[in-house]
Amino acid sequence: MSFKVKVIAEVKPTEDLEKVKKSILNIFPDINIEEKKNEVIGESDSNNVFSRFIELIYSDAIRDTVNMILKEGVCGSKISFSMNKQAAFAGRVNLSKNSTLGSIKVKIYVENPYEFIDKIVPRTI
Repeated sequence: MSFKVKVIAEVKPTEDLEKVKKSILNIFPDINIEEKKNEVIGESDSNNVFSRFIELIYSDAIRDTVNMILKEGVCGSKISFSMNKQAAFAGRVNLSKNSTLGSIKVKIYVENPYEFIDKIVPRTI
């Protein structure tokens, strides 16, 4: 199943660009990063890009929650969700609606989003 993932994180004036990059790479180590003045953008269509994300979700036993949140973010052939930047810096997946400290915005473009979600993050119940 082919897909494309795009990750965007705003770099606030009080933040260190390298730490924002590390936050993204802690969750998506195989993503291609591009630095802009006020943001970091990552893109990939590699099947390995979600390996660490999936590993963290399984180890924290949050598959059902992540499955539900990803499905709530489906709009047509796009899945959108946000992750807490500080949690990602610590190597943790914490999906958030909005964070005052900034979020990592993730968009996945895939032909059948619900099938894709159930493949990478299957429900346990």
